[in-house]
Amino acid sequence: MNHPAPPLPPRPTRKTDAHKGDFGKCLLVGGSRGMAGSIALSTLATLRTGSGLVTAAVPDGCLETVAVFHPCAMTVPLDDQGGQFGAQAAQQLAGFLQDDATGGDIKFDAIGCGPGMSTSLGSQRIVDLLWNQTTKVPRVFDADALNILSAKGWLNSTPSADALADVGPVVLTPHPGELQRLTGVSASDRQRQIDAAASIANRTGAVIVVKGGPTVVVGRAGRWTNTTGNPGMATAGCGDVLTGVITSLLGQRGDDGRRMSPWDAARLGVFLHGTAGDRAAERLGQAFMVATDVIDGLSDGPSDR
Repeated sequence: MNHPAPPLPPRPTRKTDAHKGDFGKCLLVGGSRGMAGSIALSTLATLRTGSGLVTAAVPDGCLETVAVFHPCAMTVPLDDQGGQFGAQAAQQLAGFLQDDATGGDIKFDAIGCGPGMSTSLGSQRIVDLLWNQTTKVPRVFDADALNILSAKGWLNSTPSADALADVGPVVLTPHPGELQRLTGVSASDRQRQIDAAASIANRTGAVIVVKGGPTVVVGRAGRWTNTTGNPGMATAGCGDVLTGVITSLLGQRGDDGRRMSPWDAARLGVFLHGTAGDRAAERLGQAFMVATDVIDGLSDGPSDR
């Protein structure tokens, strides 16, 4: 039975004596030769949505491209083989994730994985690390991370919410082609894809953002259909921007010290992303928009929600 979705949560509020650590330390993992722009877009969107500290972990050969995209983000080079994550990248990332000051806890509040990362062996090992071994940290999986999950069958082998809870809260953000690979349901049958995503969400406890016109978010809390966005957002990189927006919201705390649930962060992220796209369309026209225009729209003013 589908229950009515609760109203959208407000954006996290900020105390007057806050510092950058209060607004989330986020990690974005991705990129490969020719696709460094994907993770750069996600990184900038995470910053623009309000995160206090953002780091991009990328193959060494992509580092300069990502670093010059925006000076406010930090970058970490990982093993690079042929322009993709190399065999040692996951081991390097595992060491970087640990906070020595707290006895080895994960030092990030949220992690986004997948934009532009390719499906190399090194990328597969990174997804294995973040899906199967990283505990209690909210994560967003997108793009090639979803393709790796599909190929490995890890999502289908997760028998229950209890099993998934062991590796922390998860948001998946597939477009129709990625969802077809995850579920086996044709991208031409949108309603069946939404139903299949809802079945996975109910079984595992994951929140799944079914991209499209309109985007639908499914989870154990119900189904929620977005009311913002426009066809001008059907342009390269807009999905990478959404990954950054949701990752940022997952990592932030309000002035009461609480974080959003994955369900709330996914819905609010989709709404804000669509609102930013609508602002861009008003300024430029739908036919002339690119993904960076959507990022600019994130900071055009408070949501009119």
